[in-house]
Amino acid sequence: MRNLRVAVDIGGTFTDLVAYDEDTHQLTTVKTPSTPPGFIEGVMNALEKAGIQPGEMTTFKHGSTIATNAIIERRGAKTGLVTTKGMRDVLGAGRANRPDLFNSNWDPSPPLVQRRNVLTVDERVDYEGSVLTDLDEDGVRDAARRFKKRGIESVAVAYLNSFMAPEHELRTKAILQEELGDDVRVCTSAEILPEIREFERTSTTAANAYLMPVIERYLERLVTALREWGYDGDVLVTHSGGGVMSADSASKVPARICHSGPAGGVVGGALVGQSAQIPSVITFDMGGTSADLSLVHEGRPSIASEWRVDWNIPILFPAVDLVAIGAGGGTIAWVDAGGSLRVGPQSAGADPGPACLGNGNEQPTITDAHLYLGRLDPETYLGGDLDIHPDLAEQAIAGLAEQLGMTEAEAASGILRIANASMTSATHLISVERGWDPREFALVAGGGAGPLHAVAIAQDLGIPTVIVPLTPGVTSALGILQVDLRHDLLRSVLKQAHQIEPDELVRVFDELETEAREVLEAESSDREQRIELSLDVRYYGQTPYMNLTIDEVPRDRAAIDAIVERYGQEYEREFGYRFDSDLATVEFVNARVAAIGVSPETEFEPSAAADGGPEPRRLRSVYFEESGGYVDTPIYERHKLAGGTRIAGPAIVEQGDTTVLVPPGTTLEVDQYLNILIDVGSGNGAAAQAAAAQPAVQGA
Repeated sequence: MRNLRVAVDIGGTFTDLVAYDEDTHQLTTVKTPSTPPGFIEGVMNALEKAGIQPGEMTTFKHGSTIATNAIIERRGAKTGLVTTKGMRDVLGAGRANRPDLFNSNWDPSPPLVQRRNVLTVDERVDYEGSVLTDLDEDGVRDAARRFKKRGIESVAVAYLNSFMAPEHELRTKAILQEELGDDVRVCTSAEILPEIREFERTSTTAANAYLMPVIERYLERLVTALREWGYDGDVLVTHSGGGVMSADSASKVPARICHSGPAGGVVGGALVGQSAQIPSVITFDMGGTSADLSLVHEGRPSIASEWRVDWNIPILFPAVDLVAIGAGGGTIAWVDAGGSLRVGPQSAGADPGPACLGNGNEQPTITDAHLYLGRLDPETYLGGDLDIHPDLAEQAIAGLAEQLGMTEAEAASGILRIANASMTSATHLISVERGWDPREFALVAGGGAGPLHAVAIAQDLGIPTVIVPLTPGVTSALGILQVDLRHDLLRSVLKQAHQIEPDELVRVFDELETEAREVLEAESSDREQRIELSLDVRYYGQTPYMNLTIDEVPRDRAAIDAIVERYGQEYEREFGYRFDSDLATVEFVNARVAAIGVSPETEFEPSAAADGGPEPRRLRSVYFEESGGYVDTPIYERHKLAGGTRIAGPAIVEQGDTTVLVPPGTTLEVDQYLNILIDVGSGNGAAAQAAAAQPAVQGA
């Protein structure tokens, strides 16, 4: 009987599974089509395809885009909001900014709560938590009756300054539950996010209420399916901070699990970088619908204090800092009114998918472009599980080429160049615009489509090395397998550094640590426990803040001053300057504690070195723009590439979950953990021309 830790990640196009045998250290990977709109069938199909029996599974971790998609597609619950009298339009007003100042045609997406369902109650608490106006309980009951008549399914409560004094919100919740009954969900900002920033706090609470019935139903169906299958262990759900929580906790705070799958991909990319002995990496996970990019410095993913599902819908939970764009294998290419070629953001998704699948889509996609250019083998694509029709891809590309007045090869190559440019810009956002030089990082190529595009992106940014893990198509699931159980707790501090007494910080952190220990005892009593401390810091008067991890609670003035100095250094690294202490003082906004139940390590077994160079399976004509056309290119099978193998491009490496493109002018090497490391090289000029001939292959 095997002892398997299993992780399943649901994407818009595919459902990925990774199972790790704790006894033999062997990985089993599976990729199956997702099954929208329910998705549960895809999870069970993956377990069946992997040949896993219920009694073999010791842990089940799950990541999905269900919560994010429910917000984007507006498929959440009919939601009401109760707020302080005079604050009715806090959601509609937002921050009164826009993504493009010069686009006069842009309109913001509607809030998650219709204005008619935002009801106000007379109450008021000041910024120090003192009650100025008592809660009007009759007003709360009147709001409940109106919600009931309107068929409201979920209610958010967010009062002004409630993060300093939660009593009014908690009493309102009790009244609403009494009036509305058990079928209506109620959540308060004091429980979900006790933090300053009125709009963001209200938005996060409203999003949580909007998702509660949807996620609760989904997780109930998932747990029921697993129980009926025979698994009776824990069901853990990944969240935006790069950790997991129990299904019960996720049902109560569903806004936390937005971003869960992409966060797993970043953790997986960090794990791959460490195995390749390159701890600083940029993770690039390109699937069927989107591409996600993030930065990992010295093994630690970058964490943002907030992220936005939509422009005016911020979620103020700590989240792995990443950029997502609409560029995946199913992203559609089209010609705009001006006759220019465009790629995305619309996607063919899992159903109908790219034109080559023959499910009804006739528009060309990125996958169709790769297929037409010879980079994908229709017989072995994704292990040969799908019926691929090259003639349909050719028809779709031909229609686009005719509109553009190009050859079909030029049109297909143009699709890929535009997609690469979009992803290069996104990589720039999470590196250069965050104060990091991408040339000091490696690029980890994950997802089913990532290894086809990674080298081109690395060449554009001067990144010297591309790492392709052994199972790139399931990188998110691999990361989910490794993530720790994690809960993030916070308390508002809101004091300038020179005003705060060390004893105040000690007291706040002691309270948080006590709460963190209680959470861990309730959810992870059998795990190694760890507590991480951090502070949110900003210049006084600013709205955004920066999170700084700290090794221990500052217990004297010198420790506080050291944090202030460190903040100045980090601010200067990211923004290029810092304020003089005479011009701007530093404010401590929030104290944070992360309660972590540590997961067992996933150990990779090193492989034996190659005895000789592998033989290509065959030659295939593949189009490379840098070579001026089609080149007879050797095709290798990934499982035959042992550690120490070196191959000069052009070459293609095929495996069940992806295809690795090694363009002319680059060199592939396999390390002891069977990661492919591609030396990007110049990618042009004499080196590329010399490499365009029959490539050299050698063993270790």
